[in-house]
Amino acid sequence: MSGTAKTALPTGEQDGRRQAARSAWLVWGIGAVCYCAALFHRASLGVAAPEAMRRFDTGPAVLALFSALQLGVYLILQVPSGLLADRLGPRKVITGGAVAMALGSAVFALTGSIVGGIAGRMLIGFGDAFMFTNVLRLAAHWFPPQRFGKVASLTGLAGGLGQVISTLPLGLSLHDLGWVPTFLGAAVLTVGLAVVAAVAIRDQPAHARLEHETSQPRERIRHTLRHVISQRGTKHSFWVHFVLMAQFLAVTTLWGAPWLTKSQGHGQSEVGSLLMLGVLGFIGGSWIAAHHISGRPKRRDRFTFGLSCVVALVWTVLVGWPGALPMPVLVVALVLIGAGGGGATLAFDGARMANATHRSGTASGVVNMGGFTAAVLIQLLVGAVLQAVSFMPAGQAYRWAFAPVLLLLAVGTLAQWWLRQPKAS
Repeated sequence: MSGTAKTALPTGEQDGRRQAARSAWLVWGIGAVCYCAALFHRASLGVAAPEAMRRFDTGPAVLALFSALQLGVYLILQVPSGLLADRLGPRKVITGGAVAMALGSAVFALTGSIVGGIAGRMLIGFGDAFMFTNVLRLAAHWFPPQRFGKVASLTGLAGGLGQVISTLPLGLSLHDLGWVPTFLGAAVLTVGLAVVAAVAIRDQPAHARLEHETSQPRERIRHTLRHVISQRGTKHSFWVHFVLMAQFLAVTTLWGAPWLTKSQGHGQSEVGSLLMLGVLGFIGGSWIAAHHISGRPKRRDRFTFGLSCVVALVWTVLVGWPGALPMPVLVVALVLIGAGGGGATLAFDGARMANATHRSGTASGVVNMGGFTAAVLIQLLVGAVLQAVSFMPAGQAYRWAFAPVLLLLAVGTLAQWWLRQPKAS
């Protein structure tokens, strides 16, 4: 009994810890909801593609340009996003990003011109670019380092929920309410999130803010970037994200639906359900990463390397299988592609452990460039190959078009092996 008394915390201290934990989850939760909204906006074009072609009176090539420019803006802004997270703080940046996404959704809702549509999608990409790294910055400040990986994976899970909302619910809204009410309503809700973020988010706990102001010098941008990029953990995490996230984006943001309809012979009504399998795989991968892998460096590196090998094998099947895939094989492939995307969140666990807290935003931005660099390359390469082999049957054409995806996955997986954690001597 006396031993128990020695280890028990005073009631006041216990209450203080519980209050700190509640505050941490509340602040992070608001940021995660904003990221959920960002994934909804990012993925909405894929579901609205048929309506978009009719509204803008255009074909798939221009629609692909909408998506490529949106992701291109996102990619270019990743390092600035991380630097702003470290300097301005997540509250201001998340609020501004939400406002940009709302404006982009409103423009996309109201315009009928191609230029206006592109402008709307680029504004959405601009706002989206500032979400994930800043939510991770909140996690780095509000949670202890050993819990960062779990919270990062839960952030990815929140994004997966945003993608779920962008599938069937968005499709039903477009069917029942129409184009303008759906996207304008999304804009209004996003403005509401921006207001909540501005009012409720705090960049870090009060005691940490005081310590930062008194002890942490302001670094030059060049020094911060050089230090972050020089870390083995940052480079390894870059390639983890390069492999696992890019192949998921290849399916969910642009090429999945055309491949399923033209190459695999599935009707438009089936495509949404099949792509949902990938999103559910993403959620499952994020959950496994959060609860069983994050915070354990050796397990994390083995898991991400193994998962990279698995998704490379899946894409080998997609490239090499003659004819349409049997439904069981297709289901397993889509779930594993999604699980790879969910496992990509572990890249940020590795980057966080490799870098100091005050550089965490920059490190997350550098790592996030990995998956989106590969995603932009995939969009351009797949489109170029499809154009070059347009004389072939669709099934054969897509097999050739997916070959560059497999090549990029192989390069990224080999880079992970090269940069793996050295064994202790």
